[in-house]
Amino acid sequence: MYSYKKPEAEVRLRYPKYVELGLLISLLVLTVIFLFSKRFEIEGEAKKPPPDSLIVEEIPITQQVKRPPPPARPSIPVEDPEVDIEDDIAFEDIDEIDWSVEAPPPPPSIEEEVVDFFAVESPPQMQGGSQALYEYMSKNEMYPDMARQAGIEGDVIVQFIVGADGKPKDVTVAQERPQGLGFGEVATKAILAMEFKPGYQRDKPVAVRMQQVIRFRLQ
Repeated sequence: MYSYKKPEAEVRLRYPKYVELGLLISLLVLTVIFLFSKRFEIEGEAKKPPPDSLIVEEIPITQQVKRPPPPARPSIPVEDPEVDIEDDIAFEDIDEIDWSVEAPPPPPSIEEEVVDFFAVESPPQMQGGSQALYEYMSKNEMYPDMARQAGIEGDVIVQFIVGADGKPKDVTVAQERPQGLGFGEVATKAILAMEFKPGYQRDKPVAVRMQQVIRFRLQ
């Protein structure tokens, strides 16, 4: 005999199964959600950049050494065209020269007191005077050959010391016109050949500094 069941009764019979199936599905969904959340958390942690590492390095303190300043550039002297280097002396006025204002001559070769010509009580005197000097030069033909051949005349001022023994020494050429023809050399030899009466200071013979003008003239 066929029995007919109402749909409501069939639903009531299957209700527990539906509940169990729903619980099972819910549990499965929760499990999947839990697994995915763990995976995202692990991946998020893995992608975090590592913290910056701070390295402290000790730098040694160095001493600053000051360099000396560079040397100054040497200055180059510039010749002044308006300054006459050579001390011109007009030989035409040689007799009017004040010898006391002349530059001091070189020191004597030996250690002895030397008195200036203008300060000595009794100055030295050339034996025979200037005439003896020119006669000696003429007798010995003491005239520079080059100047003689060229017909050139000259003038020389020599400085020297007459020692206490009356002999000249330390002869130097103070002025020579013209230069380079041998006038100064000849004048030096002529003065060294002369004899002098020594100068006296407080009744004692002393060395005296003197100057002599020698003129070279063609006859």
